[in-house]
Amino acid sequence: MKRNLLKAIGISFLIFVVLSWIIPVGTFDGSKLTTNGTDPVGLFDLVGVPVSTLLTFALYIVVFAAIGGFYGVMEKTGALSAWVDGIKAKFNGKEKGFLIFTIIFFVVLSSLTGLTLPLFVLVPLFAMVLFAMNYDKITAMVSTVGALLLGSVCSTYGFNVSGYTKNLLSLDMSNQIVTKVILLVVLTAALIFFVLKFGVKAEKKTAKKVVAEPKKEVKAEPKKVAKPAAKKAVKTETKKTTAKKPAAKKAASKTTTTKKKTTKNTKSLAVTKDVKKVNTKKGINTLPLIIIFVLLMLVTLVGLYNWYYAFEIELFNDIHTAIMGVKIGDYPIFENLLSGISQIGYWGNSEFVMLLVIASALIAWVYKLKFNEFVEGFIAGVRKMLPTAIYAALASVILTVLYQASYAGTGTLVDTLFAKTFGLTDGFNVLVTGVASLFGSFFYNDLYYLLAGMNVYLTGFDADALSVAGLLVQSVYSVGMFIFPTSVLLIAGLSYFDVKFKDWFKFIWKFALVAFILILLVCCILTVL
Repeated sequence: MKRNLLKAIGISFLIFVVLSWIIPVGTFDGSKLTTNGTDPVGLFDLVGVPVSTLLTFALYIVVFAAIGGFYGVMEKTGALSAWVDGIKAKFNGKEKGFLIFTIIFFVVLSSLTGLTLPLFVLVPLFAMVLFAMNYDKITAMVSTVGALLLGSVCSTYGFNVSGYTKNLLSLDMSNQIVTKVILLVVLTAALIFFVLKFGVKAEKKTAKKVVAEPKKEVKAEPKKVAKPAAKKAVKTETKKTTAKKPAAKKAASKTTTTKKKTTKNTKSLAVTKDVKKVNTKKGINTLPLIIIFVLLMLVTLVGLYNWYYAFEIELFNDIHTAIMGVKIGDYPIFENLLSGISQIGYWGNSEFVMLLVIASALIAWVYKLKFNEFVEGFIAGVRKMLPTAIYAALASVILTVLYQASYAGTGTLVDTLFAKTFGLTDGFNVLVTGVASLFGSFFYNDLYYLLAGMNVYLTGFDADALSVAGLLVQSVYSVGMFIFPTSVLLIAGLSYFDVKFKDWFKFIWKFALVAFILILLVCCILTVL
């Protein structure tokens, strides 16, 4: 399964490599692009660039690894399993309600904050609950990772989305806010409908298949059927298959899971196979874990959201200055004790990792884990999440080449593609800008760099057109993150949920197409009004 994901990333990189031998790079002299011949990616670069990517984006690896370690410690205490069981019990018979709540919860958080990477820490928890409710892998992924991506499509005040358009295009954070909210509601409703429709069809298909072939399963001879059934089960990713129920296993692998499949899937997202729980009592108190988890999320969202650049709020800057100014005699005590930490609002991935480690240690202390048990749980969680961390970093392999070229001032082939595309029309055109944003998101999986690459064209529009263009670019870029294997969050989700890229694409392309068309239509209407 993991090799299929590596294949998707590799094909994307090879497409870029081929284009580098064909399309000349371009540099700007003011607003005029000058082509300078091709800058092909060589044979040694085929190995060198991925290695450079892992080094350049090593912090992604550290972040995902720390998330894994955090869950490893929670699993070690036994409180995580108890928490999941408690949530499942409360929503017994209301599974669809929890599914809808999950989608809305992730969409709204992502839309308001734009902090999709830190919000990934919530994904394993909700995924375990969804699996416990018999939802399959793709449904769980769409409802969590997919909802995070949708929040970026309809970003209202997310700093890592709307904040970038504010700073690079000089647009207000409230730019087109009414339209954004409308898109948020419509597309969220569409995603919920899409997921529920898929889920219902899957349940019916499974039930039909299980009921349709009971006699064949009973009559099957165990000795003769056992071997082919086991082979079939390997292809559908189930570990244990008996000759008596091959049809039920086949249906469960594609859709809603049976009880056996649920247990397997739920544990695959935890570290139960790697770590022996210290506390296995049913009556374990989950309240301390819940409090620490909630506090972690609140501190993370407040600390990583840039309040000053988003809304010019100086409160946290003033608090930081006051604290650092405290002295004992002439000695700046807090300036030395807290050296290296930025003021709230300027935190980044490094501070997020620090928070995860502190929260892990606090959980271990509250639940009276020994130091060796704490380390064992954390390392087991890191080991479980490490493949996801590596794949998430490799998703930026194309961005690494473009970043190095821009830094060297040699120009990129994407600049040439932008020049050709925007040169098709005079002034702002919704379709042209939308298409440029879509293929641009394949190369630039970070909105900041995409906006920087398109800046010379976007800033040439008048104020009204620029307002619409800002909405269009950020929304279409986020749609691209749904379908391109250069999307960090998408690749992380596919690796974590162990879903093939082609299976994901088959499931999501219709929704992505609807979202793309709807965004274009809305922007066309805005240009007319």
